Amino acid sequence: MDARLEKFFSADELLELTKDIVRIDSSTASKARERNVAAFLLDLFRREGIDCYLQEIENGRGNVIATIKGTKGEKGVMLNGHMDTVPVFGMTDPFSAAEKDGMLWGRGTADMKSGLAAMAYTLLTIKRAKIPLRGDLVFAGVIDEEAASSTGSKYIAKNGPFTEYAIVGESTSLVPIIAHKGIDYFTVTFTGKAAHSSRPQDGANAIYAAADFITLFRNGLIPAYSEKKHALLGPPTVNMTLVRGGARANQEFLYDRVKTYAGVVPDYCQIWIDIRWIPGMTIPGIVKDLEELGRKISAGNPGVSVNVEYIDYPRPAMEIDSNNPLVRSLLKFSKEELGQDVECQGVSYFADSGILYGLGNILSLILGPGGIGQAHSVDEHIEISQIGKAARIYIQAMLDLMEDK
Repeated sequence: MDARLEKFFSADELLELTKDIVRIDSSTASKARERNVAAFLLDLFRREGIDCYLQEIENGRGNVIATIKGTKGEKGVMLNGHMDTVPVFGMTDPFSAAEKDGMLWGRGTADMKSGLAAMAYTLLTIKRAKIPLRGDLVFAGVIDEEAASSTGSKYIAKNGPFTEYAIVGESTSLVPIIAHKGIDYFTVTFTGKAAHSSRPQDGANAIYAAADFITLFRNGLIPAYSEKKHALLGPPTVNMTLVRGGARANQEFLYDRVKTYAGVVPDYCQIWIDIRWIPGMTIPGIVKDLEELGRKISAGNPGVSVNVEYIDYPRPAMEIDSNNPLVRSLLKFSKEELGQDVECQGVSYFADSGILYGLGNILSLILGPGGIGQAHSVDEHIEISQIGKAARIYIQAMLDLMEDK
């Protein structure tokens, strides 16, 4: 590490900071949610003389925003980490932050309070060293990531603060993740014509049409999508997750309201589809592909209409060029800290990097301490040495990119 920073950096102090954050229950099952972690971080930054505020979003819950202002007014870099965790799921002493065999144990140690602490400590170290930066260095402790809503990062993507770059501190074993898939959901609704089941020729069976669609989807669209390739992510994945249909009169049987279902040709069926798409694909393009299948089904099933809808809950794919200055800088210092060659990777899971990139136009990637395999597990833990290495990578990369020399 830069000699100017050594006397302001303490791995022991960082470990104690991490423990303090782990000891605060901020799970999605807790009544306070992230509020107590937010209060802790705000107090920390205020004591260090770092400008900060609570970006309130709902019911006293909000993002913690802390900023070291740049000297040249450049947009700078955001260090983004979620303050919430998944529930404890039967863990023993989930908030003890116990040390054993070089590991730190407890809920959130890997996902992602160690990364959160390392990011906060990055601001503390640079502030203490009084090293000027050309652009803003922003810490964003965000809410609601583990509830699969990403409310905190979505708020930032819409309202700011806006930076040129963002690093999301999810567990990557300190390897830069420069691409991940998007996750989006679609419904396909089949509307036919009800009729007495003794005269099916008088109706239009929506379930038959849906069955034809499923066959065409499985034998046509899935193989076609498997031909789409991404160098780091491979092909998109497609999954049909739910089917619901029937005539209203028939459905009374399902609710135990009648002893037998009514003999009515079903006039309704709906399918839900989960598509994990890769960079280069678009939501309108996926909708177009599904609508093309729908037209073929309508043509083969007279009296049935097919309607495709995108469920507007965007979680976009993310990709940043491997030659980007942020990527090159993080690779350089990751190699130094790990003592081995490191290559950029892509992952199939989703992170708030997709929100910041796809909705906020902020060039983003993922890099943090710990392994994703420990996330959400009943024995969640992290190698303690990775926490300090993460902070050193962040600190040195920030100076490399933005120091005002």
